[in-house]
Amino acid sequence: MRSYGFTILNKLAIIWLIIMLSNSVCFSQSNSEPSIKGKLHIDSRWKPVVYLSYIPTFKDMSKMSSQMIIAEAKVDSLGYFSFPVNQLPKSDRLYRIHISKKKAPPASLIIGGEEENHIFFIANPNVNIYISNTDSLGIFNKHKIQGYLPNNDLSSINKIIENRKTESSTDSRIKREFLEKNINSKLRRIADTSSHPIVSLYALNQSNFESTFLENQKFYKNYLKKWKNEDSLYFTEFRTKLPTEENTYIYKFLLIALGFFSLGFIINYLIVPRKKHKQNRILTSLSIQERKIFALLQDGKSNKEISEELNIGISTVKSHISSIYNKLNVKSRKDILNLHL
Repeated sequence: MRSYGFTILNKLAIIWLIIMLSNSVCFSQSNSEPSIKGKLHIDSRWKPVVYLSYIPTFKDMSKMSSQMIIAEAKVDSLGYFSFPVNQLPKSDRLYRIHISKKKAPPASLIIGGEEENHIFFIANPNVNIYISNTDSLGIFNKHKIQGYLPNNDLSSINKIIENRKTESSTDSRIKREFLEKNINSKLRRIADTSSHPIVSLYALNQSNFESTFLENQKFYKNYLKKWKNEDSLYFTEFRTKLPTEENTYIYKFLLIALGFFSLGFIINYLIVPRKKHKQNRILTSLSIQERKIFALLQDGKSNKEISEELNIGISTVKSHISSIYNKLNVKSRKDILNLHL
């Protein structure tokens, strides 16, 4: 009797195990289909719709238009949403999901602050990506992107960028410059060591590379060599932003020219004999008519020639010349000719 009961229990256990295994297989098969999905905590301020946008270049990360939105998915009552990925390009690309406030148009982007309404991630048609958040107040302030490793690296880069904002806000200018240099160095190191082209270039794009190119030319030369076979729009845009070798030489030439100009300025205004400046100050003491006569005296004109040119009497010319002698502290025409003012 005990044996019979034991057999029935065994059979029931086996049947239950088979059912569980089949459900597990079905569940895994249903979840093996690539998709971008997740669960979001949202409150009454937001529309229960998630929008998916394709980001063709890094300069488009802060742009938004209805043409950039390639799909939308409703968020159900439990917060779940899902996008199919079979329509995505075959290789990795940068994407953005965002939600909009109830009274705002779908193509609305909030950049920065507690209500920033978007996040970026890398995807392709063969990956499963799961996106979730833990706070409905700051929709994407605390979020996770799971399922595809390159997005972990993007999150690490974003944390470094966030540290740049928080650490430098109250620091002195010198400390901010030091922190900025340190952060840019970290980002270049990630760019150099990453094997994923978009992750690598994303790090470099956040490092203010255009302003630090000249001091890190060797790094960028090796970097371009490393990714020379990458022909995506991300790298095409990056290459156009970097100064060419010819432009670098022009920039250096301009710096040298500026240096010589500055040196000439210093020599002209700080090292020239004070006598010349003193004489110039004396010359400004002459009246307008006296300056005209002074110029004619330096040209070797006689009193008669000066009288005819200025249409004044010779006695008036002599009176002006006497005044000029006194003001310039000279005694003859020869002294006038020797003045270099």
